[in-house]
Amino acid sequence: LPSKMLVLCSVEDQDRMIERFESVLQGEPETWLDGKPAHTIRGNLGFFMEILHPDVCKGHGLKLMCDHLKIPLDECIAFGDGDNDYEFIRMAGKGIVMKNGRDVVKEVADEVIDLTNDEDGVIRTLQRMEEAGQLTFNVGS
Repeated sequence: LPSKMLVLCSVEDQDRMIERFESVLQGEPETWLDGKPAHTIRGNLGFFMEILHPDVCKGHGLKLMCDHLKIPLDECIAFGDGDNDYEFIRMAGKGIVMKNGRDVVKEVADEVIDLTNDEDGVIRTLQRMEEAGQLTFNVGS
């Protein structure tokens, strides 16, 4: 089964398209995958939406990577701005959302920064954290 489907639509039609897909995918148990409905996620740029397998999200990917590398989740930093970053931001030890992020991810963030991704918010925040001694690097351990 596919893990993700991207649906392109006009900005004006995005809300209507999301409502339509959600009514079909979440309302009919015969369309569910592994007994769960697919996730419908709004694209941050407004001209697309994502339909994800119920077990697919950035948060699951982060957990798998951390388990594999033997890194505790609470030692990870996640940056995001869109609905598809929700679990990622929530699960990381420090979830940081850009100024231009969607409200739904800002609500679960540990910090909302005053920079956008276009203003190099990620690197500038990491630099600020490093200068403040808030980053630890355990290379080769």
